[in-house]
Parts: sequence; structure tokens; C-alpha cells
Amino acid sequence: MGRSFIQQQPRRGWSVWVIPSWAIGTAFVICVVACAQVVVRRMIGSTDKSAGQNPTEPALDDMQRRLSELEERMDFAERLLAKERAAERLSPPHE
Repeated sequence: MGRSFIQQQPRRGWSVWVIPSWAIGTAFVICVVACAQVVVRRMIGSTDKSAGQNPTEPALDDMQRRLSELEERMDFAERLLAKERAAERLSPPHE
């Protein structure tokens, strides 16, 4: 019985080293594929920019225009409120 335990021990040691090398190899392949995708996307992105306008730019321009209109409306409302408060403070007291 003692001998079978000793004979099994080298197999366990060997299998421990197989799993990390396999995991390292898989991680390496995944990293290479991810890097290749980044390079391809950058290459495609650089050609798209030179080809024409970004499709999201018109939507962005519209949102900026709408935001500026809202800012103007807020400024107008704040001025009206400030005038009302100033008029209330300056008016004679009601009896």
C-alpha cells in the first residue's frame, strides 16, 4: 500500500505543471488575438475618418444646439425670478 502512494506522487507533480503551461498558452493566444483586433480597429478607424464625417456628429451637433437653447431659457427664467424678488424687496410693505 505504501508503494502505490509513492508511485502516484510523480504523476501528480507532472499534472500540476501541465495545467499552468496550458493556461499560459491559452492566455497568450487570447492576448495576441485581442491585440490584433485593436490594431485592425485602429486601422479601420483611421480610414473611416479620412473618408468622411462621423455618423454621430450630426446628432451631437443637434444635441449641442438644443443644450444651448435650454441654457438661454434657464438664463431668462433666472432673470425673471431675480426681478420678481428684487421688486418684492423694494416694494413698500403691505398693510
